[in-house]
Amino acid sequence: MDPRTEERLKAALQQWVSVRHEQMVKSQAGGNAQEGSRSAVTGGAHLDGLNRLVLDEIEATGAAGLEIRTHRKATLPGFYRPTKAWDLLVLQQGSPVLVVEYKSMNGSEGRNLNNRADEIFGMAEDLRQAELNGLLPKNLRRAYVFVMGLTPESLSPRKSPTAFGGADPLFAGRSYFERAAIMCQRMRDSGLFHMTWAIGVKEDPLKWHEPLAGVGWERFAADLREAFSGGHPAPPHVP
Repeated sequence: MDPRTEERLKAALQQWVSVRHEQMVKSQAGGNAQEGSRSAVTGGAHLDGLNRLVLDEIEATGAAGLEIRTHRKATLPGFYRPTKAWDLLVLQQGSPVLVVEYKSMNGSEGRNLNNRADEIFGMAEDLRQAELNGLLPKNLRRAYVFVMGLTPESLSPRKSPTAFGGADPLFAGRSYFERAAIMCQRMRDSGLFHMTWAIGVKEDPLKWHEPLAGVGWERFAADLREAFSGGHPAPPHVP
């Protein structure tokens, strides 16, 4: 990773850390602190730096006719439900070409990681079926960005007991953080998402780790550049 890219990434991740802390302090000062670290993310903006990083990469391609929408203005039709508001929607020549969902987790991994997996599988399949059933164009790319705080809990090896058959051996002794990266890799490889990025962050001092190159920033950025390298949107590769 070149120094300029490293500085850009550092700034985006520092914003994730700083804004979360500011929101938690504000919530606690107002007497509205919520269970766990939820109060650190309910104020929004903690993932804006990562969104800016993604947009900068797209804009650097020189692609024309782009329209950027976020949150409620980034609502698309679903198949199993009427609509879904994505974190980022990019249109080119008036047609949706990219949706991005940003998620982060810092604590309570044992309780929340599987719930987060169910959530993201569902929203991706809902959008995919909307496309297959003619509600959306076939050139729409799905992208997922996942940030996890690196803590003793998220980095400790875990067991995966099952009622029958046993878990995939790939997950044996893996930490919650490693499980999340494997999830992102498999979502990309299967075509559930066309690009995924999984990164872990340690806060003090700021450090980060990408366990799998296939879902690291450099691969994710290359996928973004490929998606916007032509003058017109092209259908993504589907495994």
